[in-house]
Amino acid sequence: MKKQRCRCKHCRCLFEPCPKVPKHDYCNKKECQRAQKREWQRKRMAEHEGYRKDQEDAQKIWLEKNSDYWKKYREKNPQYTERNTQKQRERNRSSRAQTGRQPTSGPVAKMDASIAKMDAIGPETPAFSGRYRLIPLGGQMIAKMDALIVEISAISGG
Repeated sequence: MKKQRCRCKHCRCLFEPCPKVPKHDYCNKKECQRAQKREWQRKRMAEHEGYRKDQEDAQKIWLEKNSDYWKKYREKNPQYTERNTQKQRERNRSSRAQTGRQPTSGPVAKMDASIAKMDAIGPETPAFSGRYRLIPLGGQMIAKMDALIVEISAISGG
C-alpha cells in the first residue's frame, strides 16, 4: 500500500506526513519548521490580544536589558549602517518624487517626515471624534517611538 504524500507549504517538496500529526502541512526541514513557527506566531499575534500583549512586554523587558544593542550592532557592522543610510536616501528621494514635495529647511530637510506615518491627517482633513495616535514632531525620528494614544471629542460651538 502506497503512503499518501503532501506538498510542503514552504519549500513545495513532497513529503510523507505523520498520521499522528493533524494538519501536517510542513516537511521536517529546519527552514520549513521555522516558516511554520513564523506563520503560527503571525496568526497568534493577530488573533489573541493576551499573546500580543505578552510579546510586547517581553520585548520591552529585553530592550531595557539590552538598550545599547543597536548601537553596538551598528558599530560592529558599518556596512549595514551605510547600506541602510543609502536605502533610506533612495526612499526619501522616491517619496519626494511621487508626492512632488520638496524637503523643508533644517534637520528635517535630510528626511521626509511622512516616511514612517503614511496615513497622517493633513491640514485639509477635518478632525473627527475618536482615538488618535499623537507623534511628537522634530528631531531625527523616523519610526514612531514615543507615540501617545489620546481620545478627542468634538465640542459643538453655539
